[in-house]
Amino acid sequence: MLGAVRSPPARGFLPALTLLFACASACATGPRPFPPPVPEVLALNQAAGDPYAGRFPYEDAVAGLPEGARLVAVLATDAGEIRCRLDPGEAPIAVASFVGLARGLRPYQTEAGGPWTTGPYYDGLPFHRVVDGEFVQTGRRGAGPGFRLQDEMSPGHVFDSPGLLALANTGAPHSSAAEFFITFSALSGLKGKHTILGSCDNEDVVRELARRALAAPDAPPILQRVTILRE
Repeated sequence: MLGAVRSPPARGFLPALTLLFACASACATGPRPFPPPVPEVLALNQAAGDPYAGRFPYEDAVAGLPEGARLVAVLATDAGEIRCRLDPGEAPIAVASFVGLARGLRPYQTEAGGPWTTGPYYDGLPFHRVVDGEFVQTGRRGAGPGFRLQDEMSPGHVFDSPGLLALANTGAPHSSAAEFFITFSALSGLKGKHTILGSCDNEDVVRELARRALAAPDAPPILQRVTILRE
């Protein structure tokens, strides 16, 4: 099972729409084939009883969605809406898992060793972690979803701009699962340490989430739901 998920260390926010245009060509492509499984990750997931051994199929994750060139996650929060373009061309395993969890298709555990269930994983979860000017983080449910994802870190995926959507982890290789964060600034120290899923806009909403989480840590803002679209 996952241990405590460590947030990234790390500060400004250039217009995030720039990231969306930069992502446009890559995010408009289809998923690349899953990379070969990492044996230790595969074995851990099989031992935990994950029906998909950490490799939920991309085709299953997007089944039933209308046709469209780009895959988009709309994050509805009690501070407003954030739109994120997902990048299955660079991180197909992570995107398939994220989309499957958001749509209630990818099985997960609600407690360590418990039964595997389905349902919209992210609905109603708090933004439990924030560092002002750096990132906001959410996706924590109990001890985690019961599986781990192998890392997908290409040379071109670097934290050189704000507005990036990435998976949190424990600091160890192949330890991400469901928690994710959105960056506020370029965080060069994170290169090669986190799988990047895509890029997000709506800087004002992200900053408001951070402000609220810092102002009232006992009553943090909420991720109300995640809707997956094609456009």
